Amino acid sequence: MNQIMQLKVLEGRKAVDVYREDHCQLHSKPWHKGITEEHTPLLNKLLSELEKQGFNSLQEFWDTSEELNIQELGFEFREDFQAKASKSEREALQRMWQ
Repeated sequence: MNQIMQLKVLEGRKAVDVYREDHCQLHSKPWHKGITEEHTPLLNKLLSELEKQGFNSLQEFWDTSEELNIQELGFEFREDFQAKASKSEREALQRMWQ
């Protein structure tokens, strides 16, 4: 993954973190009738931010983010990780940013 794509993933992660915080705040209040309508703008904002980084879907972002996690563990490609990763490396991947 080139450096530009890494930066896009990092910016996308920031957007997801903001979404998670806003989502937690929304659900920290008691359930009320308009909660679904209040959630939609949060999701739309996240999707818009990811689109600005060049991701066409949330799934595309997650896949690319996991690819960066794999590289941060010292593997070049997902296939390399799947073929060679130890149990502890697989567990480390599970603990990384998601």
